[in-house]
Amino acid sequence: MRTEDGLTICVPSSLVREAEDDREATRKLGYVARAAAVFRADRLAVFPDREGEGRRGGEYVRTVLGYAATPPELRKDLWGQRDELRYVGVLPPLRVPWRTGSTPSGGESKTQGLVTEVGPEGRVRVNSPLREHPISLLVPSGMEVERGERVTIRVSSREPVRARITGKPEVGFQVVAADLSEALAGDGLAVATSRHGAELSVSRLGDLVSDAREAGGYTVAFGAPERGLPEMLGLSPDRIRAAVADGRSVEPDPGFDLWLNTIPAQASEVVRTEEALFATLGSLTLTE
Repeated sequence: MRTEDGLTICVPSSLVREAEDDREATRKLGYVARAAAVFRADRLAVFPDREGEGRRGGEYVRTVLGYAATPPELRKDLWGQRDELRYVGVLPPLRVPWRTGSTPSGGESKTQGLVTEVGPEGRVRVNSPLREHPISLLVPSGMEVERGERVTIRVSSREPVRARITGKPEVGFQVVAADLSEALAGDGLAVATSRHGAELSVSRLGDLVSDAREAGGYTVAFGAPERGLPEMLGLSPDRIRAAVADGRSVEPDPGFDLWLNTIPAQASEVVRTEEALFATLGSLTLTE
């Protein structure tokens, strides 16, 4: 469940399928992370598209995006040395005003941790700057966390370690793994982006902004290079166009409220996912 006027971005595990090498793949994911930061996304869900993956799949995509979403001063402690992070030096800075460090009183400090394992009885294992190995912490009542999410930790003592989870980071976005239907199940207007969807116009945009405000924000799903959402869902373009024209749901439907073509004057044969992110979110996040 997301906060009011929230934004969830859904991208496939095949996102970097066409990248020639890891450097190019990392750079592409950096642009995706930039879009999530620029448009104030609170969740970036990576859904499986195993048929379209190359040698870099969901774990690679989630790791690089999760690293990019982590405050710079915590990246080494939280992520360590991983093959997927070999070229993170090419990632563009997100320039998000992270909030970490000591509290104004100086009595306690605040940091972030990365959930590495969700265990029984409301406990999770968290990788943090407090110790070399993950520590076991209790999740506050009413709070739900997933593996790979960042949490805010209030530290009262470092030796011995006394800490507690107080919530999720107030700024930045979380990177999670989720099936597409699961990602679309929360609040928000669920939008599938495709050149075969209804064309975005000035008049339609006004209605969308109003509908999204009532729904609590947006969940927007994107395809991969040369493998859009229709192919991932086994849908023909003709079926989508016919359903859109008749105002019907597109079947099989994982939970979309509408299919939308956000670049109706597209001249290039292919729009890259990172390009579609900026074009789509730049329109949908306009205010009335």
